[in-house]
Amino acid sequence: MRDLKSVIIFLAFFSFSLNYSKAQTAVNDSIVIHLTDYAKDERFHKFQITLALFMTQGDTIKSMDFENLRPEKNIIIKKPAGYNYYAYGYIFFTGSNVQQNPGYVSVLVCNPFHKHPHMFIDYNQNFDFTDDPRFTLPYFDEPPIEFELANSSDSLARIKVQLTRNKLFGKADFKKYMDEYYAYTYKGRIFAGIEYTYREQRFLARSGIMTMESDSFRIALYDANSNGFYNDADTDKVVFINYNDTIFDATNSLSYQVISSKANENYFEKNGNVFQILYADKLGKKLIIKPTQTSNGLGRIKKGKKVPNVKLNFATGEKKKLRKFKRKELYIYFAGPNTKNFDSDTLLLRQIAALDSNHLKVICVLYLKKSYDLSIYQDQAKPNYYLVNGTRELSKQLGIRSLPQSLYLGKRRRVKEYGLKPNEFMRFYLQK
Repeated sequence: MRDLKSVIIFLAFFSFSLNYSKAQTAVNDSIVIHLTDYAKDERFHKFQITLALFMTQGDTIKSMDFENLRPEKNIIIKKPAGYNYYAYGYIFFTGSNVQQNPGYVSVLVCNPFHKHPHMFIDYNQNFDFTDDPRFTLPYFDEPPIEFELANSSDSLARIKVQLTRNKLFGKADFKKYMDEYYAYTYKGRIFAGIEYTYREQRFLARSGIMTMESDSFRIALYDANSNGFYNDADTDKVVFINYNDTIFDATNSLSYQVISSKANENYFEKNGNVFQILYADKLGKKLIIKPTQTSNGLGRIKKGKKVPNVKLNFATGEKKKLRKFKRKELYIYFAGPNTKNFDSDTLLLRQIAALDSNHLKVICVLYLKKSYDLSIYQDQAKPNYYLVNGTRELSKQLGIRSLPQSLYLGKRRRVKEYGLKPNEFMRFYLQK
């Protein structure tokens, strides 16, 4: 009898555990991604932001005046001893709300004309540089220094900044122009000289890896307003790239989703899968998303509705409106050379284009960095389908939010289906 009772208790516990496990599985439909690394965005290498330095006047520096757009203020500072010359500059950071110099963090560079000057960053923004850590600035071609800036209201809210010495060898005219610019724009200050400036590059993204059974890609939270917080509604972004890529493009609407204040708009699509953004950590340390079958919030045009009569720029140089194909069905494939399965998908496009050329036309909308690369691709690939230049406006009008993607249109531009991969479309069309 005792053994029977033990079996009953065990079965009851097993049943409870099984149900609990199922509940956990339901909860675990959401995916937690830990964003452990700072990452570079598309503008990291393109932007030329200069940390300009001005000589101190005794124990006084001047506030940043936005090129005379706001009154400058004299600020008394405390300098570390033991140096012959002192210069100061500003690093833009909207997370700084110090009254004397809002939106900027002040730095003091000691012996700025030496090979390796020392720099003090006013982390606590009290204009006392004797209680701040010291950095040794790099000489030409030496590795950059890196440091973090913290939001005044939350010391854990941060971005990372990198400084390297500006290289101006053989640029005498440019040096003269920049020296004149700073002398004219910042009157009453002594500019140290353009050859003693540093290039500023900032890490505004925190990234991690999203892993699924059939796919993996990199995903990041992007601090669009550079304040150290990564979830500001209608401003900051969730950005995604292929696993093998390293640079996040926060300027390409096909590669990001702005974190919306409206929950029903927080969806994005990557490689044919749709995800809902459930949680974005304000410090950029964690992101929670959930796979979903809905297409709400993606801007797609409803089935049966007409798509806009967009203008298409063909690789041949022709320009046509979409209505020119109104008597045909259209399979439109949107991609870029580095999108997933591009080579195999474009091989299938050839086969689809040959299926029923009297009633079905195939268009490949190709997104390239340079528009003239489209004609080069046309000459090399010699496709039997139409090749069209992809633009942000075109993708927006047709409800395309990621690459690769497809749109199947019936006659008179009416939507039949989004998201049919070339192999899926071929099977579907052959079974009609």
